[in-house]
Amino acid sequence: MAASKKEQISQGALRAFAQNGYSETTMDTIAEAANVAKGTLYYHFKTKEELFLHVNQKGVEMLIDSVTGAMKDSTRSVSERMLYVLDEHLRFFAENRELCLLLLSISGDWQRDRLIGTVLSEYFATMEVYFRELQEEGIISPDLEVRTVASALFGMVGFTVLRKMFREEPVYTEETRSTLIRLCQGALGIKRMTEGENAHA
Repeated sequence: MAASKKEQISQGALRAFAQNGYSETTMDTIAEAANVAKGTLYYHFKTKEELFLHVNQKGVEMLIDSVTGAMKDSTRSVSERMLYVLDEHLRFFAENRELCLLLLSISGDWQRDRLIGTVLSEYFATMEVYFRELQEEGIISPDLEVRTVASALFGMVGFTVLRKMFREEPVYTEETRSTLIRLCQGALGIKRMTEGENAHA
């Protein structure tokens, strides 16, 4: 099925923002990237700010859905699920590189960076609730401050992906997954998984 006009505009805007940055992207640029007439663009989105917020909100909702699915995977133990949540972050960012670039780059544009902070708040709230539940179940240390844990997880995976993108290296590799999982295990005190458990389903 062909993408709707709104979806077509959203995809074009994501490319334009990722390639040009927020400040240098105009509605004309977005219309060209999305291959739509300016009238069509303005019919769906009145301002660049509205479109930027839409693109990022949609991306963060996708990320939340992705990691929530890993959190609720009842085929794995609770501690195994924690590590698959990490793995899901890496897979998601590897498959959505332009979104990763938008969410993790600080532009110095106060309005743009404030919008990013706003759309990420729901993601961080979701992760903080999850980490508190893990603490209550004795999976991770009760001494850990969950807001810092959520921020560190997001930054660790996100900036690993960004650096690999800038170096034009493969992102979702077994070596990268294994290293991040071991770092996470050590930091959170999760028991080491066997090779069979460590394989991504």
